[in-house]
Amino acid sequence: MATRVLVVGGGGREHAVVEALRRSQAEIYTAMANQNPGIRRASKDVLLVDVTSVDRIVGWASERRAELAVIGPEAPLGKGIADALQKAGIPTVGPTQEAAQLETNKEFTRTLMRDHGIPGGPRFWAFDDPAAFEAFVNDSDFEFVIKPLGLTGGKGVRVWGDHFSTKTEALAYGKDILEKRIGGMARFLVEEKLVGEEFSLQAFCDGRTLVPAPLAQDHKRAYEGDKGPNTGGMGSYSDADHLLPFVTKADYEAALETMRKTVAAMAERGTPFQGILYGGFMATKDGPKLLEFNARFADPESMNVLPILEDDFLEACNGLVDGHLPASLRFAPRATVCKYVVPMGYGSNPRAGEQLKVDEDSIRQTGAKLFYASVEEKGRHLYTTTSRSLAVVGIAANLEEAESISEEALAFVAGSFYARRDIGKPEVVERKVERMGRIREGR
Repeated sequence: MATRVLVVGGGGREHAVVEALRRSQAEIYTAMANQNPGIRRASKDVLLVDVTSVDRIVGWASERRAELAVIGPEAPLGKGIADALQKAGIPTVGPTQEAAQLETNKEFTRTLMRDHGIPGGPRFWAFDDPAAFEAFVNDSDFEFVIKPLGLTGGKGVRVWGDHFSTKTEALAYGKDILEKRIGGMARFLVEEKLVGEEFSLQAFCDGRTLVPAPLAQDHKRAYEGDKGPNTGGMGSYSDADHLLPFVTKADYEAALETMRKTVAAMAERGTPFQGILYGGFMATKDGPKLLEFNARFADPESMNVLPILEDDFLEACNGLVDGHLPASLRFAPRATVCKYVVPMGYGSNPRAGEQLKVDEDSIRQTGAKLFYASVEEKGRHLYTTTSRSLAVVGIAANLEEAESISEEALAFVAGSFYARRDIGKPEVVERKVERMGRIREGR
């Protein structure tokens, strides 16, 4: 079994991956852009590098005789890092550039679903001509969502009623995408706006078999009450039964079916998906609808599921690349609440260079897990960057206890920072359940 593992990426998600590999006694080599202190301490060797520098990373990993690779972020997958690693003889948990289009090209995914009759897709339209988009907007009598086709770090999607509320604003954003090539392409999707509650379903996939992890719910908006600008994710929670309080078993099975049929369609077209497939779904009155696929672990939701994985993570990764995943993986029946510490102003004008003090021992004593993300480490001191700094994860028998542990752990982080305190709070979750009940009843 491969034990020398390359991990690409230096965020909270990758720290969670590294900790899961450590539990499997792996020897870890990490390529990352920032000096993540948690990952650095766990790694045999570290390469500080832009994670899209494919040739440099592959050469470095080959010199260190890496036997397996796990790719964290989406950008290197879009640049073909999995293809290059495989060519160098390093099996990779991460899809080929062609298969990664499930994330890197939103139109590819919608077209695949339509052509293969895969359930769970909303109505959609694609535009690269401003006049055609203007005609569509002027004729429309429903609320919609505008999505750049490529990667935007979770910040490119604009929703009617949340980010714009007039046809004039919609036209302005469409024009912006075309002129500035937001997402890397002068083309974008428009989809009908879905109403409901979002949930994330992550799964291991060996090209044929799909093995799901517990559901989690991310919180994209910067401020409490789901207000403010979109971010990469402020935190997330998962429940002890591995569902969510507002997701039915039928919803879960329908979402899984959408993912299974997508995997089958990818294999059928000769571009099998091998890696971590993560579906962002909306529970609606008409069942779950796919908002988007991602071709890697979610951040922050990876920090909910990897710490409660009871089976050997390295063994699962080896089975994935060999095409022999087990039929299921065991996760502890525990609830988790993840809260991100971010720089002040994150989401609009983040303040970098602020010192953070982290009392790791006290956090450990609360029972919470600590995962570092984007911080600068200089002379034993930690400083914020413009991105998310670190996360604490409370783990307990139920959501209320897990949330309480995450709050207790946050008390041992000092400095100028912001965290969303409402994530996983019982009264907030209850409001989501009540809202979903009204939606299902058509009220």
